[in-house]
Amino acid sequence: MITALKEMQDIQLKTALEVKRICEKYNISYFLVGGTLLGAVRHEGFIPWDDDLDIGMLRKDYERFIEVAPMELSSKYFLQTWFTDKSFGLPFAKIRVNETKFIEQNSANVRCHNGIFIDIFPFDNVPNELSLQKKHNQRLFIFKRLILLKNGYSLWNSGGLLKKIIYKTVKIGLFFIPLPFLKRNLTKEMIKYNHIETEKVAALGSPFGYFQEQTNKEWVGEQINLIFEGTRFSCPTGYENYLNSHYGDYMTLPPVENRVSGHGVLKVEIKSSTG
Repeated sequence: MITALKEMQDIQLKTALEVKRICEKYNISYFLVGGTLLGAVRHEGFIPWDDDLDIGMLRKDYERFIEVAPMELSSKYFLQTWFTDKSFGLPFAKIRVNETKFIEQNSANVRCHNGIFIDIFPFDNVPNELSLQKKHNQRLFIFKRLILLKNGYSLWNSGGLLKKIIYKTVKIGLFFIPLPFLKRNLTKEMIKYNHIETEKVAALGSPFGYFQEQTNKEWVGEQINLIFEGTRFSCPTGYENYLNSHYGDYMTLPPVENRVSGHGVLKVEIKSSTG
């Protein structure tokens, strides 16, 4: 299992190097986020048990990347958004590696590209007022869940029978709501506050919580280079504040029993020619 994880991390690293190349060519700002940023700071590479790689971009840079990436990526890769893959239900991008498989529990029945991937998250403004944040969070949560249900994602794997009944009932009602309508409204809600100055931004498409994902704009607005697996990658200048906010005492390793992936992986396949 350790060998397979290392092989997968090597593939993800090569994919991230492609993103880095494209961003540098087109002067697009990007930064490592989440566990990938934590890995860069604490391990100078992947967290040893981590099976994903996360990159963030402010919305304008994200849109530019989505525009140019199809022209730059080789046939080895697939830029997955809900425009390039109609069954994909997430409001951010993944770069998938063709001829591989990485099947997660909640998307096992979704007929979309399911290769090994890295995530690319757009960061959008969140309002300063707590009351507006609560309303924003509620609307985002509803639209994200409806889109996932409409696309066949399983949202009841954790939870009791009542949760399963509620989601399946809602799914029946979704038959009458067009998917493009839901996507337009979610996107509109995500970029709702980008026209005004706010203190914080967040990866609003992330599966983690609205408030957990918030970060001060000044922490990620400028970047520095940190070593990740032997290569310098762009990271937020405020990485210490970011990591303290997200993880607390981030330099202390978690207990051994918590050193596991959180993806609920069912199957991984890597062809010998991939790499």
